[in-house]
Amino acid sequence: MIARAVILLAALCAAAPTHAALSQRDLARAVAKPPAGATLPGSLSFTDQRGMATTLGAVADGAPLVLIFADFTCRHVCAPALAMTSGALSATGLSPGRDYRLAVVGIDPNDTPADARHLAQSAGTSPVIARATALLAGDAANVRAATGALGYGYVYDAANDQFAHDAAVYVFGRDGRFTALLPELALQPAALKAALTGGEPVRQSLAERVAHLCYGFAAAQGRFGRPVVIALQGLSLLLLASVGVLVWRRRRA
Repeated sequence: MIARAVILLAALCAAAPTHAALSQRDLARAVAKPPAGATLPGSLSFTDQRGMATTLGAVADGAPLVLIFADFTCRHVCAPALAMTSGALSATGLSPGRDYRLAVVGIDPNDTPADARHLAQSAGTSPVIARATALLAGDAANVRAATGALGYGYVYDAANDQFAHDAAVYVFGRDGRFTALLPELALQPAALKAALTGGEPVRQSLAERVAHLCYGFAAAQGRFGRPVVIALQGLSLLLLASVGVLVWRRRRA
């Protein structure tokens, strides 16, 4: 069901109104390409959603880490994408805090901890996962260092005050080594669990590969068509509802 919905979303993106503010050359830079042997840049300094200074290493604290980059003041996709990541993590059955941590790094150095909290509220992430989540704002130097170390490209669209960026999920092992890059908008719990636990990698479907491209295409247009935003919100609600049904069935068993 989710895979078919992602394909539908790709079609919606193609049909959405386009008001391009970025060139194809710009868009080609807004992709995630982790370098060989990438490791978590754990010493970089950030401020979390509570206003406390921390580092990526301190956030991971020896646990596997799921890391995503986001624009905390994004008006369109970042909140639904974070909700879908939260839903996929819940569906893995792993324990947040013990089996993994989640870090969301803001790519806009002008964003504040308050902006980060607002994004989390919009995403509606579960309270359990929220306790294992760090929303990290940083200055321009630390943001550039983090994205550069992990091969994460993004482009600022000044005309619309938004960022074109890949909807990518980075996964790191307990030792801080990069283990997987997954599509945030088609995040499969089985693939995510395998990446977090060192299991066999799950092959990406065509729909999952399209999810990366769809987000990059739409972000570069300056604004999203309303059908695309509604589709993303519907997908995140569908995933969260599925997780709720799964939890209810387990408790009844």
